[in-house]
Amino acid sequence: MRSLVTWLVLALACSTSACTGNAPAAVQAPPPAVHAVTIEPQTVVPRTVATAEILANREANMRSETAGRVVEVLVEAGDRVSEGEVLVRLDVGRPASAAQAARAAVEQSEARLDQAERELARTEKLVKTGGLPEQRLDDARDAVTLARAARDAARAQSRLARRGLTEAVVRAPFAATIVERTVEVGEYLAPGSPLLTLADTSVLKARVLLDPREALDVSVDARAAVSVYARPNEEFHGRVVRVGEVIDPRTRRLPVEVELDDHEGRLRPGLVARFTVETGEPREVIQVPLDGVFERFGSQHVYVVEDGVAARRSIILGEVRAGYAEVVEGVEAGDVVVSKGVTRVVDGSEVHIVPVDEP
Repeated sequence: MRSLVTWLVLALACSTSACTGNAPAAVQAPPPAVHAVTIEPQTVVPRTVATAEILANREANMRSETAGRVVEVLVEAGDRVSEGEVLVRLDVGRPASAAQAARAAVEQSEARLDQAERELARTEKLVKTGGLPEQRLDDARDAVTLARAARDAARAQSRLARRGLTEAVVRAPFAATIVERTVEVGEYLAPGSPLLTLADTSVLKARVLLDPREALDVSVDARAAVSVYARPNEEFHGRVVRVGEVIDPRTRRLPVEVELDDHEGRLRPGLVARFTVETGEPREVIQVPLDGVFERFGSQHVYVVEDGVAARRSIILGEVRAGYAEVVEGVEAGDVVVSKGVTRVVDGSEVHIVPVDEP
């Protein structure tokens, strides 16, 4: 019975294969499905990125220029002040007395000078008539010179005393906001004692240090996009107002000053921001998706599709940005390049290009 079954199996196999003289037909695999893009020239603006702290336009640490007791503080932290506005007053009793004494000394020295000049004139007449010897004329002239010097010294001392009166009244050097107040009424201040800190926030700026390999050609008025970590969903704008002539010796970076556009007052000095600065003029480039670039034999390649057949092509890459790589050499506008699925492609094989929204 077993031999009969074996014979039937052999007979069936013989009838469907070699016994009939015809081998089974090979089933050919379909070409792999890939995504592809048609290369078109793109206009790009070279940019570089750096992080910097936002600064006030101007900041001043006000200190006392004279000694005295504080009699009045007219501002608080957070107040806005205008240029020339009085901020602090010191006791002017001593400076006023010194100024009065200095004025009296000036009047006295001027009177002595007038007396010496009159004496010189009288001596000159007497010397001419022979009533006095020549030596008395020299003495009279020396007296005038000394009196004039004393008068000049008294005037200088008077100016210094008047300055003491001026320094007893502290005024705002520019329109600003009071950031910090470090003085109280009744304190006795020595020269150099801290009073107030002012900041002009009408304009915000930043000193941005850029990589010189990317930023040597940055120019004044170049635009900058600014993103602040404290405002994660907002983007601000700025422009370059100054470009450093010398590379910063500590960081080996190129310093540029960026002025921010913040008319709505959304930013504050001290915030850290990310600056994307334009470093050159717009130019046209050829770009390919990074997903379509692969390495073979130590160089970069892409697959270019012509008439449904993928051909490996060597390329030279430039800058890489936002998922795309600039191609310096290797592909041209109008080429169809495989953008996804390169691992399924063999050089010289057919491929099936499917829309991007299909897997």
